[in-house]
Amino acid sequence: MASGSAGRRATPAQRQAIRRRRSWAALAVIVCVAADIWSVSWAGAGEPVTESVLSRASRVAQAVGRAPGVSIDQIERVPDAQTDSQTDSQTDPWTNPQDGRTTSSGSGATPPATPAAGTGDGKDDKGAVIESGSGRFTVVAMPAKALRRAPADGRTVRYTVELEGGVDIRAEDFATTVGTVLTDPRGWQAKDGVRFVNVSPADAAKGATVDLHIALASPDTTDKLCAPLETRGQVSCHNSGRVVLNLRRWVLGAEAYGSDVAQYRIYLVNHEVGHGIGHAHAYCGGKGKVAPVMMQQTYGLKGCTAWPWPTAKPA
Repeated sequence: MASGSAGRRATPAQRQAIRRRRSWAALAVIVCVAADIWSVSWAGAGEPVTESVLSRASRVAQAVGRAPGVSIDQIERVPDAQTDSQTDSQTDPWTNPQDGRTTSSGSGATPPATPAAGTGDGKDDKGAVIESGSGRFTVVAMPAKALRRAPADGRTVRYTVELEGGVDIRAEDFATTVGTVLTDPRGWQAKDGVRFVNVSPADAAKGATVDLHIALASPDTTDKLCAPLETRGQVSCHNSGRVVLNLRRWVLGAEAYGSDVAQYRIYLVNHEVGHGIGHAHAYCGGKGKVAPVMMQQTYGLKGCTAWPWPTAKPA
């Protein structure tokens, strides 16, 4: 800016123009929020959700100096003040940390639901992803083979692995995937200096401290646990210490990983746990570059290449 303009007061016309630009910027943010919700609600059960219009709008707004006052990651992530009463007015589907049982409003405590036996593929008898589970979760035992030696130091993050009843996923398979991912040398323990410690069902029942509840939930239950975020039965979330992994994504994966659902599950665990230990969203650094794990790869890669780990991809 030229020195001669310093100290000048804006004319009424200039002030009006500034207000008009701000109003248009605010309207653009609102429209983009609506568009992002629409894109999730219209995603098909067998298709990944479309890219986040809201994320793209945020980056453009920041580039032109019209970014909203609230961080985009705070808009896309679930507020920390979420309460159990917002998930279901009748049933709290989360394990009571005091006694290891699930509780129902006005009806006392009931034993935890046992995951139903079946093929273990998360689908119903017609081959569709199961939409609704029991609404109750069981803390799953971690197979010893799934865990590598924990670091000697670092910030301790105690977690349970929990499975909703009726989703037809084998508990051991789910726990093995989670435990293997969290203790992999390419994971957050190496990247972030944390130390993941699994809390057993017995210790959880005794009231042991749990920092993250990592749960696999049906699409309908995911929507309840992630509210007020509009997951619309399609995507997953982190909400106040709860890592809610959507059964639909667990079974179908996402376009970014093609048919390699196993690699997508690694990404899904690392991304949502990343939120749980304090990381916000990241973005593609340019065409052909490796996508950061905190990028919303479920929505598309924006020219980057898929990578499910928080550490750098080997050259």
